[in-house]
Amino acid sequence: MKEMKLNFKAKDAKDPRLAVAVIILILAGIAPLFIPEAFIYLIGLTFLFIILAISWDVIVGYTGQVNLGHTVFVGIGAYTTALLQVPSRFEGSFLSFMAGIPTPPIAVSILLGGIIAAFVGFVIGVITLRLKGYYFALVTAVLPLVFIQFLYVWSDILGGEEGFSIGLERALAPDPVGRYYIALFLLVISAIILHVILRSSIGYKFRAVRDDEILAESVGIDIVKYKVLSFVISSFFAGLAGAAIIHYRITIGPDVFDIPLMLLIILAAVIGGLGTLYGPIIGGFLIFLAKNWWLKGIAAQVSQVLPLNDEAILYIILIVVAIFAPHGLWSYLKKFAERKKVKTA
Repeated sequence: MKEMKLNFKAKDAKDPRLAVAVIILILAGIAPLFIPEAFIYLIGLTFLFIILAISWDVIVGYTGQVNLGHTVFVGIGAYTTALLQVPSRFEGSFLSFMAGIPTPPIAVSILLGGIIAAFVGFVIGVITLRLKGYYFALVTAVLPLVFIQFLYVWSDILGGEEGFSIGLERALAPDPVGRYYIALFLLVISAIILHVILRSSIGYKFRAVRDDEILAESVGIDIVKYKVLSFVISSFFAGLAGAAIIHYRITIGPDVFDIPLMLLIILAAVIGGLGTLYGPIIGGFLIFLAKNWWLKGIAAQVSQVLPLNDEAILYIILIVVAIFAPHGLWSYLKKFAERKKVKTA
């Protein structure tokens, strides 16, 4: 495809970000040798959460469309793979003919989760992305609430509030270390693919739509087409990560559609830096581990003096970052590195 031509330069090979990425990847590769298995499990889950953050950044940070319903596609990918792996859930329902379908390999099931999420994203995008301003954000904000209702209406199939287990035999790997490496692999592949797309002419057109829709349209860019394309790409990776999360943790429930997950994705991308790809990776790593690990002990200590829990502390951190690094941590780190470079020059 012409649009996928990249604008690589010779200096890209000397980009310090590449060296940092390689070092981080090496550290991630050897981490299981030094970190307890319980923490390895959590860090592996963090890798899959980061895919959610960077996929949301595609539509919001690069195309400028505020999508508050990203968890819809996480949930669609998650329930798609869960039902494909446990088709017996359809027995006795109006979809009982689905109970006899053969169970696909886990990798195929995860990929189908992404594809189904992308298809739903395409349908929703075609209908809603003609809306401008806050109307699109309002419509997407309602979507998770609509899909959550389906869980209760079709509770015999989807498990309702309690959800259901897909079974340990359908895990990404039999042990936490194996799951960790598969999650790391999925993150690296997803980040590379998105990096290639966003560095291509498609990515430049996304940014043109974000920066000025009228100007972009005046130079011949079909703004609706590229909004829908970014929405489909974002939905695919959200569904892929959602499906992988289910095979990582073995259970599925309404939390994959829930508002707290959406807020966590927003926090990760905004604190890391929208429209950067690297920022949401940093933000996703810090926010998910802070929420599920680091802030637990801090909140317990703080609550003895002030009535604050871990979520309240997270929002305080967001306010602090918004004041001191309004464009996100990645922008702040870049400026800091540039100052150091000037001083040493």
